Amino acid sequence: MATSLYHVRKTSLGLRRKYRISADDGKGKPGEQIGYAEKQLKVSDALDIYRDEQRTEKLVSVRESSKGWLAALTGYEAFDGDGRLLGAFGVLPKKSVQRTTWEFEQPGLGRLTGTERSVSTARARRLLTLLDTAGEIAGALVKYHFDFTLDGEPAFSIDKPKVLDDWYRLTVHDDALDRQLLFALTVTMEARQRG
Repeated sequence: MATSLYHVRKTSLGLRRKYRISADDGKGKPGEQIGYAEKQLKVSDALDIYRDEQRTEKLVSVRESSKGWLAALTGYEAFDGDGRLLGAFGVLPKKSVQRTTWEFEQPGLGRLTGTERSVSTARARRLLTLLDTAGEIAGALVKYHFDFTLDGEPAFSIDKPKVLDDWYRLTVHDDALDRQLLFALTVTMEARQRG
């Protein structure tokens, strides 16, 4: 099974966050743009992903949810452009004491758990959270890496490989994973990474 690589770059701060989603150029760098996301900070934790920056087609909508297993977490559901459920994901508070831990569910595939690789990085991010707006800026100095597994096998990872660069890399090892759902998770995690 071939590994595929994607890139998400935050392009603006303020009340409207914007993100470019790109395929890999074959050399580990962002290539062709395949999506564009917007997140309004004043509208709870909602975000939308479009095909392009002109917003010609909505691909995914992410909304907070407290249904089912998400009720015990800070959870989200993702829907396609026709309103069909793509999947759900959320932070597991009890497991996130040392390292932030996410749960991810795609219908027909089951639930995957993703944990920060580094305890020291997780602690540094938590300290920066206390700085509020300054923490937003200082957060750019911290890398992170989340590994998601299914039945003990690597499924995908999301990492921030550089400091002073809001560039995130999504590495997918399982072809069965819905890419639009993974893009939604990647953007949501970036927006919440200081938590």
